[in-house]
Amino acid sequence: MKKFFVLFFFIIFTVLMFSFSYHAYRFVIEYTKDKQYTRYEEVYYKDGDKIVFVKIPRRIIWVKLGDKYYMGTSDKLKLCPPIKDLEDIFLEYANSHGISLDFNGEITISEKAFTLKALKIDGLLRNVIRKFEDVITEMQYIYTLSNYTFNEILQNFKFIDKSEVPQSIYNIFNLFLWFNVEYEDDVLKVYAIDKDGENILLEISDKSGDYQVGEYYLTILESSDKTREEILNEISSNS
Repeated sequence: MKKFFVLFFFIIFTVLMFSFSYHAYRFVIEYTKDKQYTRYEEVYYKDGDKIVFVKIPRRIIWVKLGDKYYMGTSDKLKLCPPIKDLEDIFLEYANSHGISLDFNGEITISEKAFTLKALKIDGLLRNVIRKFEDVITEMQYIYTLSNYTFNEILQNFKFIDKSEVPQSIYNIFNLFLWFNVEYEDDVLKVYAIDKDGENILLEISDKSGDYQVGEYYLTILESSDKTREEILNEISSNS
């Protein structure tokens, strides 16, 4: 009986602790008809803020602090567009559907363009799966204790409130259902899905591109005609 109560209070403590903060390793696996993409991350979470160390396929760090996001490859992180991982997307759509997060087991959220499936065990999110057409993206969690607190990790970084993306084109991201951003050879690449479920690929650079926006350049590599027009209208109205 004593062992039972010790185990019971340990479980309750763990659930309460991780409802406000957690340290976890995450595997993100994306399956298509032709290939499989894998990302490996380490995450520190506290009260809605996140520090994410992407380790594979390319080392990069992004941080969410309140309504600001920062990204970089060293201890100097620059302001960047909002980043939503599968966890954020699930929480956003659960909230919009009025679904309580106080659940154990599996739930499914169906939208016009995609479905989301999430599994929680002992109050902890274990995986989130998104299915969009023939693309399946899965995020798996492994929770562990850490020798460092969120704030101890945070103090290792210098946050620079200068963005690689001009403020005048931030509104472009409101046109997308979801998106990911990453740096490649000093170019910010934006991989997105528009609200009609079509693929988008953009490049933002301070050196060259098809459309100049302030001191930066935008190149639309892939987009539907409708979304291309919406993007061009957005940057024209904010120039």
